[in-house]
Amino acid sequence: MEIILATPNGWDIREQGFLRRVAIRAGLINSSSAETRLTFITEAEASIHFALHHGSIRNWLREDAMFAVVDAGGSTVDSTLYVCKSAQTPIRLEEVASSKCVQAGGIFVDEQAEVILKQKFRNSRFGTSDYISAMVRVFELKAWNPVIGSSFTYYSQTKRLFAAGRNSNVIDFGGPGDTDNAVGVRRGKVSLTAAEVASCFAVPIRDIRDSVRSLIDARNIQYLVLVGGFGESSYLKQELESAFGARGVSIVVAEEPSRKAAAEGASIWRLTHNVKARAARYTYGTNFADVYNQKYCERSDLKITNPDGRIVMPGAFSTWVKKDVVLADDFAHAVPYAWAWSSNSSSILSDLRGYSTKVYMWDSAAPPTWALDRQGNPMPGIRHLCTITADLSGLYSSLTLCNGPSGQYYQVHFSVLISLGGTQLSARVQWDDKARLFETMKGEMSYD
Repeated sequence: MEIILATPNGWDIREQGFLRRVAIRAGLINSSSAETRLTFITEAEASIHFALHHGSIRNWLREDAMFAVVDAGGSTVDSTLYVCKSAQTPIRLEEVASSKCVQAGGIFVDEQAEVILKQKFRNSRFGTSDYISAMVRVFELKAWNPVIGSSFTYYSQTKRLFAAGRNSNVIDFGGPGDTDNAVGVRRGKVSLTAAEVASCFAVPIRDIRDSVRSLIDARNIQYLVLVGGFGESSYLKQELESAFGARGVSIVVAEEPSRKAAAEGASIWRLTHNVKARAARYTYGTNFADVYNQKYCERSDLKITNPDGRIVMPGAFSTWVKKDVVLADDFAHAVPYAWAWSSNSSSILSDLRGYSTKVYMWDSAAPPTWALDRQGNPMPGIRHLCTITADLSGLYSSLTLCNGPSGQYYQVHFSVLISLGGTQLSARVQWDDKARLFETMKGEMSYD
C-alpha cells in the first residue's frame, strides 16, 4: 500500500517529517519503507490535477500558456503559477515561481458570521451557544440541523450561494417554535442583510486578493483556476473577477464539486504526474567554513587556518538552491566540498562515519552572508530545516596525502547532491575513486 498525503503550500519538509513519524508510530508504514511508501504533494498541485481531470481547462490550455491555480479550502488558500510546456497528452506543466499560502480559508468567514450572530442575538434566547452553533453550521454548509432537534429536514447554502446583489440571505436553523419577531427570527429562520454577509467575507477575500496579486505580479496570465470547498463560493469568484478581470484574467471553476479536490487530485497525480518541474519555495543551504575574504571582515577575529593551509571563516552560508529557481523532477543540484585533516589525525574514519550537515531555509532569493551568529546559533531569519547524516566511511580509500604550508595533510573531495525537483527533499553524497563514481544511499534526515 502506498500513502499519499496532500499538504498546504505553506507546509514544508519539517511538517512532512512530523507526519512521517506519526505514520510510523501508527503502524501504517515502517521506518525502512517510509521514503517509498509515504509520498507528499502540495494541495495546490493535487488541485491542478483535479481541475485537469474534471474542468474545462483542456479547452483553453495551450503550449506556453501561463495560468494560476487558487485552492481555497477551509483553513488555507494555496496559489500556484504554472506554465504549460505541452498541451498534448500527456500534458506537461511547470511551476513558474514559488507558490503562496495564506490563512484565509472558509472557516474565517464562519468565524466572522459567528461574531455577527452573537451580537445580533445577545439579548435573546437565541444567543445561547447551541443556537449560535446551529446557525453557523447551517450558514457554512448544506446540513440538517442536528442541534436543535426539530422534526424538519432542510438545507441551507447561505455562504456558498451568497453573491453581490443577493438580498435574501436566510439561515434556516430551526423549526416553527423558534420564533421571536423582536429579533427577526420567524419559524426557525433568520435573514442577514447583504452588507452583514459581505462583511464576513471582507478580511479573507482581502488576504486572498493580496496573495494572488503578489504571485501573478506583472506576469501575463489569462486564466485563474479556482478550486476547493471555499472556491465554490459565488461571492469569492465575483470578487476575484472584480480584482483581476480588468487585466484580462478569466476565473475558471471546476465542473465537479471540488471540496475533495486535494484528495482526489492526489490520486490522479499518482497516475499522471502532469507537473514536471517545481519552484523552490525557499533558499536552501547549510553553514560552512568559506575561504576568508573581505566580506567576512566584521568577524576577522574568528577566522581559522585549515590543515591544508587555507584561512577560512566558519558560519558562512553555503547556498544549495535559491528561492524561485525551477527544478525538474529528475534534477539534483551538486555542491562540491573538500574535507581536510592533519596527517597525524586519529579521527578521520570516525569523522567520515558520522558525517552530518544542517540544512537551513531562508525566505528570500538573495542568499545571506551568514548562516550562524558568533555563538553558533542560526542568524535571524535563518530557519533550521533538518539535519542530514550519512556514513561516508567509503571515502576513506579516497584520502589523498598532500603537502601544505604547515606540513602534510589528508584531503577528500565529495559532492552533496540535493534534489528539490520532486515533491520531497532528498540528499545523497557522491565522490570519485580511481575514475569510478561512488554514491551513498539517500542521506537520513532528522527534523526538528
